[in-house]
Amino acid sequence: MFQVFSTAVIFNEHGQILLVKLTYQRFHPWGMPGGSLDYGEQPAEAVLREMFEETGILLEIEKLLLIKTWKPDRVGMYYLCRIKEGEFQPSEEVSEFGYFSKDNLPDVRPFDVGLIQQFYEMVYDNELA
Repeated sequence: MFQVFSTAVIFNEHGQILLVKLTYQRFHPWGMPGGSLDYGEQPAEAVLREMFEETGILLEIEKLLLIKTWKPDRVGMYYLCRIKEGEFQPSEEVSEFGYFSKDNLPDVRPFDVGLIQQFYEMVYDNELA
């Protein structure tokens, strides 16, 4: 089955990335917020919906950062976002959230470590300017 998902990439004013702790992920439970698209849903709509459903936080999309494919059946779209309003509320899928520096990440999947590093370079080395 082909999987398409959208992910929010959010940095605070101190250059730390927002990560969420997933309740259903036994190993490497921390990651960037997001999820799979519903049938007929646009990727940008999905990232906004997923963030609100999982955390109670409303986002504003600044720009599409990256489209990444891997395995023969996965496509991910990563959007640079900022928090528009709302306060974190735990959900069935997300128990915690926090901001982390690239040198002090919690237990994230090894694949995500490389992506997070890439996003730091894209945003802070003015690749997006």
